[in-house]
Amino acid sequence: MPPRGRRRRRRGNEAPFPQRIHRFVEPALLLLLHMAPRHGYGLMEGLQRVGFANYPVDTSAIYRILRQLEASEMVTSRWDTDTVAGPPRRVYRLTEAGHRYLAAWVADLRATDDVLHEFLDNYDAHMEETDGDYH
Repeated sequence: MPPRGRRRRRRGNEAPFPQRIHRFVEPALLLLLHMAPRHGYGLMEGLQRVGFANYPVDTSAIYRILRQLEASEMVTSRWDTDTVAGPPRRVYRLTEAGHRYLAAWVADLRATDDVLHEFLDNYDAHMEETDGDYH
């Protein structure tokens, strides 16, 4: 059983919340930066399009991950002082090491995808062969 308070409780018809989705934020940010350099707000918007529309990510978590990626030299950042509207924004860019790290994430996610599909296929087959919702 997980430690108290660590699992989010579901209410009514609410969809299940993936328990390990927070770890997936890192490769999602890397993918967005692979597509184009972006500032923090652009990354938050981009997360909506790469699978997080129903699973909002805390802004502080995004910036924490970006700082860790920058400390690990996976991304670099610079202040964009050319912006006309609003204050300067920090723009993040993927490094060569970041490109390799994203490729490693993708290989790992593909292997995980294979295992998950095998598991779910076996579960579905088992549920179709037997009676009852939970047996």
